[in-house]
Amino acid sequence: MIEELESKIADLEKEKASLLKVLSHDLRSPLNKLFALIGLFRMSDNALSDEQVIYLDKMELVISDGLSKMRNLMELKAIEGDGFDVLYEPLNLGKTIGRVIKEYGSAIERKNFTIVFDEKSVVIETDKLSVQRILDHLISNAIKYSPLGSKIIVKIEDKVDDVAIQVIDGGYGISEKEQESLFKKFVVSSTRVTGGESALGLGLFIAQSMAKNIGAIINYENRDGSTFILSLPKTRLA
Repeated sequence: MIEELESKIADLEKEKASLLKVLSHDLRSPLNKLFALIGLFRMSDNALSDEQVIYLDKMELVISDGLSKMRNLMELKAIEGDGFDVLYEPLNLGKTIGRVIKEYGSAIERKNFTIVFDEKSVVIETDKLSVQRILDHLISNAIKYSPLGSKIIVKIEDKVDDVAIQVIDGGYGISEKEQESLFKKFVVSSTRVTGGESALGLGLFIAQSMAKNIGAIINYENRDGSTFILSLPKTRLA
């Protein structure tokens, strides 16, 4: 009986892996193509009407939202499975943060945000992909929940043993009760998004899991808004 149940569980796991593979490739590819087509429309020599710009913004939001969900599900699969491979190499944090912020240029413009970031050249030895994804989760969270027209601040603090990266949004903070489950899986904040985005409640869980995998940690503080602090060791784990 136990062997039969174990066999069924194994079959279900294989089926889940296959479904996630479909999400990762067969659905992500056409969405990326649609995203590229929107970019071509925006670059067209023909002037777009205000109504057309609004529709393009909405299409871009839906596609971006879908791609984000698929990426989160694939990262969750890796975390709950074999984990992530870690490749240590020199990484310039200032340039990396700048690139992540630039990727959200259209969302920042659409929400009329002011981004305050003093790009410092701070180089550490870490896993490049993990740090990029952690920063992506933290910065996208700030963009998702900050009121329109507000200010988002990103700071780098170079310390003796580690580097602290602060992401401060323009929101109203998170209640003490919700802070207790902030980094748990599938926990969606009661704070409303400000631009029609949706949430699975996976971003902070994935970010914290990735951080711990490279010897880092994410902490939360209530200040003028929500402040997430990523503390990264300067050298690789022993």
